[in-house]
Amino acid sequence: MKKIKRFILVFSLLCILAIAVKTGVNVHDWQTLAEAMIANQPSKVVNVEGETIAEIGCERKRENVSFSQVPDNLKQAYVAIEDERFYRHFGVDVKRTAAAIGSYVIHLGKASFGASTITQQLAKNITGDDANSISRKVSEWGRAVSLEWCMSKDEILEAYLNIIYVGPNVYGVGAGAQYYFSKKVDQLTLEECAFLAGINHAPNAYNPFNKDKDNTEKIEKRTKVVLGKMQELGNITNAEYEEAVAKVEAGLAFKKGKFDTKEQDIYSYHVDALLSEVISDFAKKKNVSTAFATNYLSMANARIYSAQDDKIQEEMEKEFAKTKYQLKSQNGADNAQAAMIMVDNETGYVVACVGGLGEKTENRCFNRATQAVRQTGSSSKPLAVLVPALAEKIITPVSQYEDKVTLFIDYNGEEYTPTNYNDELGNITVRRAVESSQNIPFVKIMEQLTPGVAIKYLKKMGITTLNEKDENLSLALGGLDKRNFSAGNGRCLRHNRQ
Repeated sequence: MKKIKRFILVFSLLCILAIAVKTGVNVHDWQTLAEAMIANQPSKVVNVEGETIAEIGCERKRENVSFSQVPDNLKQAYVAIEDERFYRHFGVDVKRTAAAIGSYVIHLGKASFGASTITQQLAKNITGDDANSISRKVSEWGRAVSLEWCMSKDEILEAYLNIIYVGPNVYGVGAGAQYYFSKKVDQLTLEECAFLAGINHAPNAYNPFNKDKDNTEKIEKRTKVVLGKMQELGNITNAEYEEAVAKVEAGLAFKKGKFDTKEQDIYSYHVDALLSEVISDFAKKKNVSTAFATNYLSMANARIYSAQDDKIQEEMEKEFAKTKYQLKSQNGADNAQAAMIMVDNETGYVVACVGGLGEKTENRCFNRATQAVRQTGSSSKPLAVLVPALAEKIITPVSQYEDKVTLFIDYNGEEYTPTNYNDELGNITVRRAVESSQNIPFVKIMEQLTPGVAIKYLKKMGITTLNEKDENLSLALGGLDKRNFSAGNGRCLRHNRQ
């Protein structure tokens, strides 16, 4: 019988690993990322001088505690109610998982998988991925097993107890003890431990400080369930159970504690744009979700290097905050707005960025400097026409073109007759066409260059949002398809992790 059970165990492990690998789980990368995130500390963004300008995740109320600081009653309460075979499985509880899969199949995919072990829950809390899908669950199995390879059971439980969400922006049992009882975690009583473990599946639903709803009855019922499970598993004696139940019925002594934590500052539009880039780049490089990448920055104690020059950034913000620019529309439409990016010509780095008029009051808000959709207009001429045409040796500064109204047949077969903003100038050089930004000569150059070649050069410059709809002669004048047109900042908002 033991051999059969061992065979089933090994076979199940191999199946889970095989499926996990097939779904793209990189065990080494996952273990490395998880180990960094278990630090459970906010990441820092530094400016060009190396000074901290933002802490990502500092708004979380958390207080990391060591395994030895956590009372046995609290450890046992969590294991009892969440994963009673925690110390006997390899990251996935085969028995519970098989039952959950059976329920999922019987209910034609309408039932939740459930059956998550503490190790799986740790993986889920790290990745921030809570989608109810087969692929997510399979990836979670693989990640849980890999955690069991590189960490001991006590290390997994310690990390879990420090990372889990326990209340409104409160993470970990150390902060939970402070929030609910104004105590250190090692001072919690048995019934208080049972309460904290019991609310794990829906902390906000049991909040005793909710002014709009009295959760006393729910709290009492759920805490008794945990105590009953602890008694059933032999974690506590009958006498301890009865004494704790009596105290729960008399009412737990909740006392909201204060936190000595730093409120998250409002950081600059430059940092906003940098974080968007870092999260996107990290997610692509590590083949993880955006939620995972965002979680990583909040927990991994990373150091992110920006090119922000505080002196220039502050001057720009000061100017954009002036009320004289905040003009109201006379026709009831949106008020006047503006944005600006400052680039160091020697390095190509963006040293300052402001994405709107007025004072910035929230983080990761709409950034007009990097997110606003606008046609590029004549600013497209040097990028889409001059640079590639010079590189292809189609023109020189003294090449001559006749600047007069011309009928073109565009690449879509339609007639195209561009005009100048100014008068036609007749036969002029490229240099002269640039001086007054004449339109017609640039379209003629584009016709020789071809829009396809121009787009290849633009993509090399980091402009990523062009497609076949933009392959036309009007590209020379910035007449683009109505979509986002944005240049990938590349090294402009440089970043790395130390």
